[in-house]
Amino acid sequence: MKIRPIEELLPSYFNGVLNNDEREKVETWKEAIKENRQIFSDSLKAWEGIEYLRRMKKYNTEKALKKVNLRIEKSKSLKLFTILQKVAAILILPLLVATLYFATKSPTPKIAVTEWHTIKTPAGLRSEYILPDGTKVYLNSKTSLSYPIAFNSYTRNVKLNGEAYFEVVENKKQPFIVNTGKIKVEVTGTEFKASNYPGEDLTEIVLVSGKINLFQGDYSKEKEILSSMIPGEKAAFNEKENKIYFSKVDVEKYISWKDGILMFRDDSMQDVVRRLNRWFNVDIKLTGNKLKDYVYTATFQDESLIQILDLLKMSAPIDYSIKCRKRKSDNTFSKMKIEIIQK
Repeated sequence: MKIRPIEELLPSYFNGVLNNDEREKVETWKEAIKENRQIFSDSLKAWEGIEYLRRMKKYNTEKALKKVNLRIEKSKSLKLFTILQKVAAILILPLLVATLYFATKSPTPKIAVTEWHTIKTPAGLRSEYILPDGTKVYLNSKTSLSYPIAFNSYTRNVKLNGEAYFEVVENKKQPFIVNTGKIKVEVTGTEFKASNYPGEDLTEIVLVSGKINLFQGDYSKEKEILSSMIPGEKAAFNEKENKIYFSKVDVEKYISWKDGILMFRDDSMQDVVRRLNRWFNVDIKLTGNKLKDYVYTATFQDESLIQILDLLKMSAPIDYSIKCRKRKSDNTFSKMKIEIIQK
């Protein structure tokens, strides 16, 4: 079998289409010496510029990049600008401008070359999806998940707003990264739930199986590892305090929602109301200072909101009232408003 030189492998590596042996060959070569890492970095910057221009359907990117790498290989001691001058006859002026732009990190906003897709689950509903790498994700009510149309060859990045349960396909060479805001999750293949609803100042990560790392910053540049997690552990990041709290938990309580089950285990009335509001897309208010001291343990699957409220009423000295829904200007109705009152 013909062995392909590194300069021929790099374009396919950046496109994420190499087989495992060839990808490992590139990564071993890159880590061998500092000079190789510089060549790799220069090639990546050139490829990013080519990738942008390819969208204009004007260039044969792989052929152009191979020629760029041949020049780089023969001129290892030259600076990037000199290299670009030497390949001007190959890439023509617009390509050189784009390549130099990426190489010098111009303060001008970058032109995005990655197409992202966003999936959303409306209030009161739950859904599930398969991502491009085969990872299965369950989305809870009022949740959105953004992901690239095609993952790159380095990481599998997604952005979460709301609550989701991930069954990540294992790939140790291409970590799966979940961006929840200030806290990010790094995994290679595992199952966990993450939540970061806007306005709640709380990010929760519950690990079901495998191992994950929590970190802050840019994964490829200034990653700061905060902690690793083990199965059965919950990490709760309080944004106001800027602190993470870890605890052992009953994971079933935190993931049962994906199977249509609403589970409470010694939960405060505030937590019960927060989850009911999200589950049924209603607006429940608490009236009474002692209500915050009440805790509940219960499991619901097919019960209606009224049935649940009646059961809560039977287990604690509370009552509730339902406000009339108002018709809005677009002929839809406002959320159901409910007041839970301390007796």
